[in-house]
Amino acid sequence: MSDSRWSDPNRSYKVVLCCADGLLRDALANWIASLPGYEIAGAAATNDGLLRLCVLRAPDMAVVELASAGSEELELVGELRAVRPQPHLVGLHRALDARSLTYLHRAGVHRLVSTRYGVAGLRDALKDGEDCWRPATSGHGLSVREMEILALICAGCSAAEIAQELGISPHTVTNHKRRIFAKLEVQSRTQATAEVGRLGMRLPGQPTGRNGDTPQNLTRRERDILDSIARGESVRQTAQALGIAVKTVQSEQRQLFSKLGARNRPQALTNARGLGLLDSA
Repeated sequence: MSDSRWSDPNRSYKVVLCCADGLLRDALANWIASLPGYEIAGAAATNDGLLRLCVLRAPDMAVVELASAGSEELELVGELRAVRPQPHLVGLHRALDARSLTYLHRAGVHRLVSTRYGVAGLRDALKDGEDCWRPATSGHGLSVREMEILALICAGCSAAEIAQELGISPHTVTNHKRRIFAKLEVQSRTQATAEVGRLGMRLPGQPTGRNGDTPQNLTRRERDILDSIARGESVRQTAQALGIAVKTVQSEQRQLFSKLGARNRPQALTNARGLGLLDSA
């Protein structure tokens, strides 16, 4: 779905937003307007108001607060996708579960961003709009189903968890995963996550640390390991790059996972991006 309005790298992007909370709505509007290359074309408190803005102002991007994947919100997404020209749709949520995220993604939300991680995720989502990312027509030729599975892989879900959420067998998930990796030319979940960190779909976060640990106090070694994960390197490659033993990497990595509330390397990478600890590129 191409549109000539996305081809000028020096243009200003018009953004509309919808949020019921007036203070949050004003704060988001002021923050977006402060970003170079963006302007607020309108802000609404209701879904009807958002739709009117999209029809009247023809925005490039629409930011909408989503509380669930209920029928009313799915209907709103469908109506926004029917607006011409179609805006890049960014959904803000607090902590939706994997099934709700999948439903919203399937309905047509281009990016889903958790507000629990601050504005870094929203900035990445707006950047996706600049790049005119469309899940149905890009993504290395991935199908809609493959995009759904890839989004859940990036969220750290296992094959069994993905199968349960999508109502398919783990064997089918594994076959899809193999084709996804081939299309992305990657060899592991971590490399796939590094390649498509822009997807922005993540599971509800787990505690960010234990015994007072927070993502902000990562040690130098933990940050080195995180950077290695972002490059798609294995544990052994990380050990070779840092000149330390594999067991040392594994020990430091466990502490890193604890601070990031992650169960594995792909989820650590996804959570770190959401927390603004890594660039989205």
